[in-house]
Amino acid sequence: MGQVQIIVEGMTASGKSTTVELLARRLGLAVMPEEFRDQYDLLRRFHYERRWAFPMQLNFLVTRFAQYLCASEDSVHILDRSIFGDKIYAALYHRLGYFSDGMFQSYLHLYNSLLKHLRMPKLLILLKCPLPEILRRIDVRGREDEIRTGEQYWRDLYTAYDTFLDVVNAEKTIPNLLVLDTATTNLVTNEAHIEAFLKEVRGYLQREDEPDTSSCCPSPCGALA
Repeated sequence: MGQVQIIVEGMTASGKSTTVELLARRLGLAVMPEEFRDQYDLLRRFHYERRWAFPMQLNFLVTRFAQYLCASEDSVHILDRSIFGDKIYAALYHRLGYFSDGMFQSYLHLYNSLLKHLRMPKLLILLKCPLPEILRRIDVRGREDEIRTGEQYWRDLYTAYDTFLDVVNAEKTIPNLLVLDTATTNLVTNEAHIEAFLKEVRGYLQREDEPDTSSCCPSPCGALA
């Protein structure tokens, strides 16, 4: 069994693809891209009718679980979004009334059950970006389904993503978290920004690769246990 090297999380238009492609190219990692289309086109259906929220999220959850298992077969993969971010969407849809209470509890039961079978990644990078810039990027790229969704949806999702760190820290699942502001960090043309970011990421990965010597800790540590 290998270990996923990096997961890049963040809401739509926060810069995930740019960040993933940079890290994959400069660190020699293989990209496991986000899988968001399915044979029933549930994402498109959801953008037209919110009643598709529950089957869509279940499909995302199971698909991303399977992707994570595949990526865990070796130690070379970086993921563009993952199972860990799905809970943010599910909680939002429950709050907005797209999920019933029973649906949400069923979702959480499946989520928690699947999580037990996963080895945590070495590093999770959470991308942050101000809402006005997010909205501008969505408008500029002009994808029909994103535009049709409406600005209020993106505002609600932005608020939901503000809880990501709290959720992960409460679950105590991810050992290493790095928050990156993609509005102030230019990972496209600013080489100084790029090198500083890569140095920080390499530091996390190298620290995880170091052997665990905690078992050789002298007696004062044992006294604290």
